[in-house]
Amino acid sequence: MSTEQLTGPPPTTKRVLLIVLALVALSIWALPIDLSAISSWTELQKSFGRLSDYLAAFTAPDLSSTMLSRCGELAIDTIAVALLGTAIGLVLAYPLAIGACRSVLLADQPCTGWARWSLRLVLEGCRLLLDALRGVPDFMWAVLIANITGPSPVTGVLAIAISVAGIFGKVLSEQWDNVDSTRYLALRSTGASRLQVFLYGVQPLGARTMMSFVLMRTECAIRNASVIGVVGGGGLGAGLWDEYTDGNWPGVATVLITLLAVTASADLAANLVRRRLRIDPNHPTATRALDRAATGRRRLQILGGIAVVLAACIWWLSTPIANALSELNRIEWSFVEPYTLGLFQPTLDGGTWLTVLSESVVPLAIGVLSTVGGTLLAMLLVYPASIAFQLDSARFTGERVTPVQRALRLTSLIVARGIALVMRGIPEVGWLVVLIVFFGYGVTPCILAVVLHTAGVLHRVFTESLDDVPYQRLERIGAGRFGTYAYGALPSAWANWRTYAFFQFEVNMRIGVALGVVGAGGLGLFFRNNLAWREHSTAAAFLWGMILLTIAVDRLSRHLQLKRNRC
Repeated sequence: MSTEQLTGPPPTTKRVLLIVLALVALSIWALPIDLSAISSWTELQKSFGRLSDYLAAFTAPDLSSTMLSRCGELAIDTIAVALLGTAIGLVLAYPLAIGACRSVLLADQPCTGWARWSLRLVLEGCRLLLDALRGVPDFMWAVLIANITGPSPVTGVLAIAISVAGIFGKVLSEQWDNVDSTRYLALRSTGASRLQVFLYGVQPLGARTMMSFVLMRTECAIRNASVIGVVGGGGLGAGLWDEYTDGNWPGVATVLITLLAVTASADLAANLVRRRLRIDPNHPTATRALDRAATGRRRLQILGGIAVVLAACIWWLSTPIANALSELNRIEWSFVEPYTLGLFQPTLDGGTWLTVLSESVVPLAIGVLSTVGGTLLAMLLVYPASIAFQLDSARFTGERVTPVQRALRLTSLIVARGIALVMRGIPEVGWLVVLIVFFGYGVTPCILAVVLHTAGVLHRVFTESLDDVPYQRLERIGAGRFGTYAYGALPSAWANWRTYAFFQFEVNMRIGVALGVVGAGGLGLFFRNNLAWREHSTAAAFLWGMILLTIAVDRLSRHLQLKRNRC
């Protein structure tokens, strides 16, 4: 074992851990966490009684033909909204990601004076625009857009596209910046332009990580599409909220089961795409003897399949799209113009901005607590869910596995992955509906709902990062199964885990804003109320509060150098 492995975490990691512990303590102190539902044995019995009555509906969901037909249509709406929104968002994000990528714009090429300052201005401008796009949650984008297009699946498509563009643009630019520059140094030495270096050097080297993230965000978009249905985005979210507000628990159960089935299907489809595109010949699950022609055919098959699916989504949503275009033709732009411009002209009242500052604590604290809790829970489930350490460990440890041991490990893998699938398969609003029954309205069920969903999402990418560690590297550890995990796989995957966890913190912070509308309070609730009261300048202050909070967190992450290379 090397000296480097025994010296402990690097200073940056220690500094981040101290900051995280301090933020957790401050978050617990700042939030009105209500634990009255478990404060005594009597209250605990009442809470479990309410929850058992609610969960009893899952033993007898509404399976009538009317409900099943409705859930089927809403499920297709949700998938179509998510896929179209993700596709549009990726197209919008790509040029912005290139502009926000230091390796492309500020590469080690001769460029001084005004030219370099101009490139720096483009870099910061693209980053600020990406911050603004993702700083407002898709839930809130849906609230804004619904005032123009009306409540429909088109509202959901546009809301997801805008939010996803900001997310993709940020993460792709950072992934490209994290590619080791020495790997494409030969290409740069030939005199290739910045764009050529990007197209033939940076992008191909970062393609695998990019593919994994795009697939993960597509799955997340399917869950998000169900959430924004609550505020007019269509899909399963609208059906879930309708059944919940009507107190129809069997109907709620049916919608949640449908949502879980949709998520599980998306999960399996993403795995299929990953396997079809895997080109690493050293990985045990890779297809052997893939030549360039076979690899090209596989990619064309995937691209053709994506094109067919997107065309089907457009066809399915053709009626809502036509209705939205008709509404836009009839809209009174004299109303929309001041409404839109008002959101860019926040009030200068000092009292309002003090309120913005104080209410920013709520989503920030929710983001901290839910990310820490979700990360720890996800990490506990990674080892039992790892294919490398449960099924393939003999390849790098040399151990002999009996049939009984293999059966037990396979069971462990299935159970751990099943738990994680359920946690991420039900969106935050779905978990919130369950937890409100137990805890009542307030910030506590909001935090726990995000913890559960976060654990499922992070478990997916944590496990993939772990299983992607080359087995040849693990062979050199020379330890047993758990020793190889602790001293070989975990250090290799730790940088990715840290990056994913911090990115999830930004996501959870935005979710904290959105959940403010349904019980958490904070920026989301104040923005929604002022928008409803047509106090546009005041609402704009809370909207810009969301954006500025995102910018502050992003710059903090860059200052702490949470990325492996300087971005």
